[in-house]
Amino acid sequence: MIKMLGVLSFAVLTSVTAQASCDYTPNKDEFAFSFTAYGAKDKSYAVTNNTFTKYELSSESGKLLNAAIDIDATSLDTSSDLNNGQGGLWPESMASVRNNNVVTGLFNNFVNPGKVMAKIGALDASVVGLDVTMNGETNRVPMTYSVADGVLSAEGTLDILDYNGVDAFKQFSRICRAWHKGKSWSDIVIKFSVPVTESGC
Repeated sequence: MIKMLGVLSFAVLTSVTAQASCDYTPNKDEFAFSFTAYGAKDKSYAVTNNTFTKYELSSESGKLLNAAIDIDATSLDTSSDLNNGQGGLWPESMASVRNNNVVTGLFNNFVNPGKVMAKIGALDASVVGLDVTMNGETNRVPMTYSVADGVLSAEGTLDILDYNGVDAFKQFSRICRAWHKGKSWSDIVIKFSVPVTESGC
């Protein structure tokens, strides 16, 4: 019985190790990313599919591991979701107002105004370690991921306050207080997806 359990444990470990060593080559032309931000004391006001229109992707090896993105945060685009948190929709013009509020209230108050960088610093069988740098601070954000039909999709949570962001976030919150029903949240859900070619799995 002990011998059987040992064999089983070895088989499971081998399987996990094999998964962890999977090598992904991304198709950067079809890379997509977004984030969800929250307002209201109960987080009932969620604005989804926010993104940035100006960014640069790079990967010296051509692989997903160590791939990086350099984002111009002043190119924020929040136009995909115009729900107003009260069952209705904002007018289309609200997107540009909202973009400006976030950029001037938050990103432009960073040490390096408008600059956000991220790099995939770790990759195992189920988690991407995304090293995000902004406002002079770098933190690793764990993002769970899965691969289906050749597309790798990852999701994690980032907190602005972890990036020396207390002062900047206070300014942003003051600007957006009325629209956010009295409460802005510093934690945002980040996502990305990219078609990949798998090898070594």
